[in-house]
Amino acid sequence: MRLTEEVINDIRNSADIAMVIGHYIPLIKKGKGYSALCPFHDDHDPSLSISQDKQIYKCFVCGNGGNVFSFVSNYKKISFPEAVAEVAALIGKPIEIDQPVKKVSRFQPYYDLLGTMISYCNYLLSASKLGEEAMTYLNDRGMEKEVIEYFNVGLDPEGNKIYEYLKNHNFKDEDMIKAGVCRMLESGMADVFYNRVIFPIHDKDGNPIAFTARDYKGFSSSKYINSADNIIYTKGDHLYNYHRAFGASRKAGYVLVCEGVMDVIAYYRAGKENVVATLGTACTANQLELLRSLNRKVVLSYDGDRAGQAANLKIGELLLNKGMEVYVVDNDTQLDPDEIINQYGKNALRDLEAKQISFIDYAFKFYRKQYNLENYDDRKKMTIVMSSLIEKLPDEYDRENYFNELYELTKIRKRAASNDTKIGYNRKTADVSFSIDGLTKAEYLIISQIALSKKALDIYQRQLGCLLDENDQKLAMLIIDDYRKHDKCSLSRIYDESEDAAIKDLITSLALLETLPDEYDEKSLIGAIDKVKLEIKYRKMDDLKNKISKISTVDPEQANEYLREYEKLIRELGGK
Repeated sequence: MRLTEEVINDIRNSADIAMVIGHYIPLIKKGKGYSALCPFHDDHDPSLSISQDKQIYKCFVCGNGGNVFSFVSNYKKISFPEAVAEVAALIGKPIEIDQPVKKVSRFQPYYDLLGTMISYCNYLLSASKLGEEAMTYLNDRGMEKEVIEYFNVGLDPEGNKIYEYLKNHNFKDEDMIKAGVCRMLESGMADVFYNRVIFPIHDKDGNPIAFTARDYKGFSSSKYINSADNIIYTKGDHLYNYHRAFGASRKAGYVLVCEGVMDVIAYYRAGKENVVATLGTACTANQLELLRSLNRKVVLSYDGDRAGQAANLKIGELLLNKGMEVYVVDNDTQLDPDEIINQYGKNALRDLEAKQISFIDYAFKFYRKQYNLENYDDRKKMTIVMSSLIEKLPDEYDRENYFNELYELTKIRKRAASNDTKIGYNRKTADVSFSIDGLTKAEYLIISQIALSKKALDIYQRQLGCLLDENDQKLAMLIIDDYRKHDKCSLSRIYDESEDAAIKDLITSLALLETLPDEYDEKSLIGAIDKVKLEIKYRKMDDLKNKISKISTVDPEQANEYLREYEKLIRELGGK
């Protein structure tokens, strides 16, 4: 269908900007609106502000702002019509728009190849005689058919059957090698994951890109082997199960992060779908960004052994640096989630997952075991390491309490911030109530009031009629024009219809300026109008002074006329 103004207005008016933005990034309730970590720059403190009343968002750090359509367009990197269609689908008013066919990804042949392989491997595992032994192995580990189907688990048997199948389906040897599922040996082409149960890995959009494969026969010294980095897969760019966990994590209010595939599956068996894995104990910058897109609250659940505990600390600090809310599953069992569910059952894993403690509490517990607190040097080391973590907390009250707890434990007070040890509370946050002069504030108030109420517009037109700043005046005229076309003014609609970048920026700034009233306030409006009228008189007086100075000797009569006008303005100002 063709996108008409009527269709666009209907979708815009029906959409709640907080709901739509909240579909893509975690939001934090703040007063009458919301804030969030801005996805358009490397944001560590929530600097994106969202006004539900105005249906506008803006980041006061990087400047990105707009309405519901512009957010989706910027976030998804799609066109305006595509953004309208996506918003329409989110609010339950799906539309089909006339647009060029999307360009197919250059990696689509590899996605098709791996998709074909996954379907065949799943068939071999679930419905063929070749898969009976592997199926028994998985069933004994608590993985029933529903779980196997959900995670697309399959079998790559011996005998290079995957290569033969893909070859018969017209896939090229070269592409199989590039996709990392086959390799060339002296004897010819061979499967990479033969004699293993395979677990597909997908990218954030659900495209198959790699595998982790487990030896189920005990024939290899390597229990697991993983896809090497290749044309479509770079390990550090992805999280296992991200595409499935996205919605569940947003719904649950947090995302669980663990080490491996079997841990994710264990949590799923225990009823938790909001789980991803880093496929190891490291976490890259790209993985951190993916976690941030899932939810602001992250719960770490690495293995209960020493390596897992160290991973909780290392990754927790990285998340804290990103401004995330970090908790840890307090697992002191020496077991991983997969071992816990298989040895003690689903309830045991659920109970363990419920034992979430704050990251700082977890760090206290960990370092108490590492340092001898009877020894001054160890107490000093613990003070330094814990201080560096505590100072990263965004809440001053939390920092103060944890520093008090640290002092009670070590009896060493934190040092004042210095070049070598930075322990302080000066954490920057975005201030949307930016500093503006009195006249600018008055004009902003007038604009916001006339956008809110026709009564305000009537008073403005009768008592003032124009604004001094060029962009303020342009926006005021656009508001008046919007009232002519529609029964109610919408800054969000004006934003879409304007092609002036300065006006768009002015709209987003005004919508999030916290010092402006959210409702019609006649007293404030008249006060602002009086402020502008006063400034108009001052500027007129300055202009008259300049004119008098220039022509006083050339045209005394005209100069006297200007002087009389000047004196009249002085009387109107009360003789000032």
